[in-house]
Amino acid sequence: MRIISNAMLIVSGVYLALGVIYLRFWWAERSRLSYLAFTVSCFSYMIFSWFERGMLHSQTPEAYLFYVWWAPVVGFVGIISFGWFAYLHLHGRKWLLWAHSVLRTLALLIHLIMAKGIHFRQITSVGSRTVLGETLSYPIGVSNPWSVLPQFCNVILVIFFLDTSIRCWRRGERRQALVFGTGTLLFGMVTVIAAPLILWGFLPFPLMNTFTVLFIIVAMLLDLNYELHHAAMLTEKLAERESRLTETLEQLQLSAAAANVGMWTRRIDEETIWMSERAGEIWGFPSGQSFTRKDLFQNIHPDDRELFRTVARDLEGGETEFQVEYRILRNEGNIRWIHSRGKVESANGSRTIRGAIVDITNLKLAEEAVRELSHKLINAQENERARLARELHDDLSQSIALLSMQMTRLRNESKSLDYVKDQLDHLISDVYRMVGDVRRISHELHPAMLSQLGLEAALRDSLREVSAAHPLEIGFKAENLSRNLPEDVSLCLYRVTQESVQNVIKHSAATSAQVTIKAEHGKIHLSVSDNGHGFDREAARGKDSLGLISIDERVRAVKGEAKVISAVGAGTKIEVHIPFGNGSEEGSK
Repeated sequence: MRIISNAMLIVSGVYLALGVIYLRFWWAERSRLSYLAFTVSCFSYMIFSWFERGMLHSQTPEAYLFYVWWAPVVGFVGIISFGWFAYLHLHGRKWLLWAHSVLRTLALLIHLIMAKGIHFRQITSVGSRTVLGETLSYPIGVSNPWSVLPQFCNVILVIFFLDTSIRCWRRGERRQALVFGTGTLLFGMVTVIAAPLILWGFLPFPLMNTFTVLFIIVAMLLDLNYELHHAAMLTEKLAERESRLTETLEQLQLSAAAANVGMWTRRIDEETIWMSERAGEIWGFPSGQSFTRKDLFQNIHPDDRELFRTVARDLEGGETEFQVEYRILRNEGNIRWIHSRGKVESANGSRTIRGAIVDITNLKLAEEAVRELSHKLINAQENERARLARELHDDLSQSIALLSMQMTRLRNESKSLDYVKDQLDHLISDVYRMVGDVRRISHELHPAMLSQLGLEAALRDSLREVSAAHPLEIGFKAENLSRNLPEDVSLCLYRVTQESVQNVIKHSAATSAQVTIKAEHGKIHLSVSDNGHGFDREAARGKDSLGLISIDERVRAVKGEAKVISAVGAGTKIEVHIPFGNGSEEGSK
C-alpha cells in the first residue's frame, strides 16, 4: 500500500485546484493581492510536494541530495507568499514581514551558492522506515551549520503568524484569530521542532513538509472562503437593496411625472447639466442629449436672464437653497413659465446643485385670467354704482325736489278747496311713482320676495316688471318648484335669470323670450331662450363677456353647470342644471 504517496498526490492535486480557482478570482479582482499570494503558495507547494515525494522514494544519497537541493528553492516562493498573505489579508506587522523575507532570501542565496545546499555538507547514506505500510527514505549524513539560518527563519515566521493572530483578536476579529492561530501552532510544532531534529540526524524519520504546510493552507482557505461567503451574502443583500432602490426610483419618477415635475443636477465646478426626461421636455431640449448651463441660458427670456445670473452667483458664493420663477423661450416660439427650486449638497469637497422644475404656465395664465376678471368685476361694480347714483340723483332726487317745490307753492297760494284737492291728487300720484322707483331699485339690489314667497313668485314678478318696462314679450313656466330651496341655489337661479334676460334686452334685438324652470331627479333645470339674432361663440370668446362669465361663476359656486347654445340668426339659449338634494322636495309648495 502506498498511502503516504497517494495522500501526497491528492494534496498536490488539491493545491493545484485551489491555485487555479483563486487565480481566477484574482484575475477578476486584481486589487485583491491576498488572492494572488494564496494562489502562488498553492502552486509553489504543489511543485514542492513532487520534489518531496522524490526524496521519500530516493534509493541513493545522490538522488536524495538532488531532491533536497531543489525542494527549498521551490518552497522559498511559497513560504514568502505565506508572509505576504498574513500582511495583506490579516494586517500583520510590516517589520516582521520584512525581517523574515530578508533572512529567508539570504538563506536561499547561501543555499544556491553551496553545491550540496544549506542543509547538508554530505549525505552518506539513505535510511528507510515503514510508515502506514509504505517504506519511505530519510537522510543520513553530516548537517551544515548554515542550516540554523532557515530554521531561525521558520521561528520568525511562526512568531509573525502568532503576532498577527493576536492583533486580529484585539481588533475583535476572533474567528480569524482562532483559525489562523490554530494553524500556526500546528505548523510551528512540526516546522520548528520536528524538521530540525530530522535534518540534524536526531530523529530518523522521513521529511513530509507537504502535509505540514497544509495547516497554513487550510487556515488561509477557511478565511478566504468565509470572506467569499460573506461577500456573496453582501452581494445578495445589495442586489435586494438595489431592487428596492430601483423600485423606489421608479415610484419617484412616476410621482414626479404625475406631478409634472422635472429633476436636474449640476456640479458647481462643471457646466454640464444632467436632467430627467421630463425636465428636458419642460425646458425644450431633446431627450438623450447632454446640455450645458450656456445652452439653458440661451433659452431664458431676456428679461429674466439677470435674475438667473443672480441666483447662479448666490449659489456659487455659498447659498445652499434657491427658489425662482422665470420664463423660457421654446423653439416653437411660445413662452413658458418655470418654477425652479432646490438645494446645494456638499460631499467629498464637491458641491452639487440638485433641483426640481415645474411648468407653471397654466397657473400663470389662470392668475392672469383671475386678475382680468377681478378688473372687469370692479369696473362692473363701479358702473352699477354710477347707474344707481344717476337714478337716485336724476330721477328720484329731482322728483323729491319738484314735489317739495310744488307743496311749498300750494301752501303759499290762496286757492279754493277744490283746486287744492286737485293739486294734492297730483302730488299723491307723484309720491306713488317715487315709491315704485324706490321699490324697483331695492328689488334690483336684493329681492325680498325671494325669501318671503319663494323663487317662482320672485321670478314671475321680476319678469313681469321687465316685460312692462321693455318691448319684450317674456313667457314664464315653472314646474314642481319648491318654495324651500336652499337660499344659495334660489339666489343663483334668480340672478342667472336676471342676467340672462338683461343680455337678451341689451344684445339680441329679440321680440320674445321664454323662461322655463323645473325640478326633477334631484336637479333644477333652468332655460332662458330668445328669438334674437344670436352670436358666434368662437368669435365672441375673446371679447368682453362679463355677463356670461358671471353666469358661469355663479353656477359653479353651487356645483352646477351652465351651457350657452347660440348661432348667428338662430337666437340664443342658456341652460343651467343645479343639484339641490335627493328630489324629495319636488312638488311641495
